[in-house]
Amino acid sequence: MVEVTPHTVIMVGESQYCMVLLKERDGSRLLPIWMRVHRAQPIILWLRGKRLRRPQTHELFIRMAEKLGGELVQAALYQLKEGVLQGRLVLYRDGQEVSLNCAASDAIVLATKKGVPITVADEIMEVAGFIPEPSLSEGAPSQPDGKVERLSAFRDFIEQLDLRGIGGPT
Repeated sequence: MVEVTPHTVIMVGESQYCMVLLKERDGSRLLPIWMRVHRAQPIILWLRGKRLRRPQTHELFIRMAEKLGGELVQAALYQLKEGVLQGRLVLYRDGQEVSLNCAASDAIVLATKKGVPITVADEIMEVAGFIPEPSLSEGAPSQPDGKVERLSAFRDFIEQLDLRGIGGPT
C-alpha cells in the first residue's frame, strides 16, 4: 500500500465533475480520482484551510463513530471493480479492527477530515498513477523511463474530453 494525501482539485469546465489528485506521500506520483463536485467540496475546503460553521455529514459520521466507541484510523483505496475504485474505512473499537466498504470519495473525505492516512493499493498506483511533467520554467531534464510521455497522453485525453450533454464520468 502507498500512502497518499490530497494534492489539488481540478474542475472540469462547467460540468458537475472534478478530478481530485492524490499525491504519493513519499514520492512524486499523482493519482487522479474522478468525483462529483459536491462530493469533493469538503476536500476543496480543507485544501483552502476553511471550515464551515455547521458539521457536514462526514463530520457527523466521525462523531457518531467516536460516540459509539470507534476510532477511524485509516482509509484505503483497495481495488478497481468493473472500473470503479473501491474504498474501505478502517476503525478500531474495543481493540478490534472494523472495516467498512464505502465509495472512494467518502473514504478520501473522511480521512481528510479526521487527519488519518489514506492508502492506495500498489497495483492501482502502478496502473493509474503518474509522475507530473517537470515545469518547463525549471528546466528540469526529461524522464528517461517514459513516464513523462505517460503524462502527456493523459493531458491529451483530458483536453479532448467533451462532457456537455453526457453527464461526465461516474
